[in-house]
Amino acid sequence: MIETFVSSKSTCTHMCRTIVFFVAGILTYRNNFEAAAGEFAKRYPHIKIVMIFPYGMADGTNRSSLSRLLARQLAPVGYDLIHEESRRVKAAVEIIREHGAAADQLILVGHSAGSVIAYRAGLNLEEKHGFREVQVFAVGSPKFFLKDISFNKQFTYITGQKQDKITRIGRWRKPGSRKFRGKPGREIQLDFNPDHQGWKFHASYFLNSAWSDANQVFHSNVEDLVSKIHELCPDK
Repeated sequence: MIETFVSSKSTCTHMCRTIVFFVAGILTYRNNFEAAAGEFAKRYPHIKIVMIFPYGMADGTNRSSLSRLLARQLAPVGYDLIHEESRRVKAAVEIIREHGAAADQLILVGHSAGSVIAYRAGLNLEEKHGFREVQVFAVGSPKFFLKDISFNKQFTYITGQKQDKITRIGRWRKPGSRKFRGKPGREIQLDFNPDHQGWKFHASYFLNSAWSDANQVFHSNVEDLVSKIHELCPDK
């Protein structure tokens, strides 16, 4: 069941200039994007931040129930990877329309499988509802077939180091297809905390995970990520 709420880090509630929508993947907890929301609030005045969980939240689960939740969530993820307009995409579109109709700037930030929903929702908003210049950022996402369309110029794919196996899933272009020959407008690799390994790395993009590189330069996963998004999509 899709769940959504407005982050307490928002600095605006009505007639907001910028609205950011975080779109979660599977096994995601309610507070997963709060550190990132705080970083957005520092950079964008008059911002509203909305969290969307297309596959529900993982709060209240233990080890055994988490496995059952994963089993329930994987089937719709597989469906969304190959279908352009699932009920989760339609639900995300309606949430975005409700909050973002009057905004000057819409930014959709997807994580993992949520990136697929974010991309398809952004495309739907432009093709069917008259929205313009919706910016979509996919972080730690599997790849999925893309048409060769102008909307892809507004689509940025962000990965970390090779530890994240999810980013190795899928491809943009479908072999032998004349329809699916597209790719993101930008593909960017950032360095994130190398101490995180496996699934922990995949979950750490949006966390306030501090580390120092080989030159003893201080980094924070979430600060570096949001700084890059702000660089590519500055406040209007």
